Amino acid sequence: METLILALPIFLVALAAVFFVWKIKNREKEAIKREIQKEIMESGDRGELKVQSVLRSLEKRSSRYRVYHNIKLGPDPLHTNEYDTVVVGPNGIFHIETKNYGGERGGIIDIDSNDNWILHKKSGYSKLITNPGGQVDSHEYRLKGFLMKVVGVKNLPTQGIIVLSCDDITVRYNKKSRNEIPILNRHELLDYIKNYNKGNVLVYPKTIKKMCRSIEDMNRIARAN
Repeated sequence: METLILALPIFLVALAAVFFVWKIKNREKEAIKREIQKEIMESGDRGELKVQSVLRSLEKRSSRYRVYHNIKLGPDPLHTNEYDTVVVGPNGIFHIETKNYGGERGGIIDIDSNDNWILHKKSGYSKLITNPGGQVDSHEYRLKGFLMKVVGVKNLPTQGIIVLSCDDITVRYNKKSRNEIPILNRHELLDYIKNYNKGNVLVYPKTIKKMCRSIEDMNRIARAN
């Protein structure tokens, strides 16, 4: 019994030391996770800025298009999605999802027959990445709801687009890939928008004005919530 009493302080000190080491390692892991998340966010921000620079010509006063970045839209302020970019024009409404896969160095994206995306980095490292098609489909659904319930119009031409902002990224498709959403390099985006529906006027100025006013109102209310 005496031996146990004498050993107890030693045991408690050892237990405290183990707990201290565990706590330190856990903090280090959390710090690494936060750093990785920060790098991902910064990489995404850089990618979005690249795409924004490409669309700058559509933001001129003389342009027939209106461009919105980082906005929230949906059938009501409590059910919205956040969009990287929305472009409203006479030939269509475009919602753009920007991805900076490959970062600054680039790489190759393989899309297999099941529409899985595999990123091969130049370092030789490969990993499965999330197919952004599901995100674009969700944006399409919310946008349709917004147009019908908020703006009060339907059957307008809408188009989701995935834009890869890295200039040194290559996409390879499996022949059986079912991907129906256009995947563009950022330098292809401007021509795609201007030539969509052969550039024909399908959305009239009065509707565009009403739509833009509703976009700005919805975004303001959604962010206030």
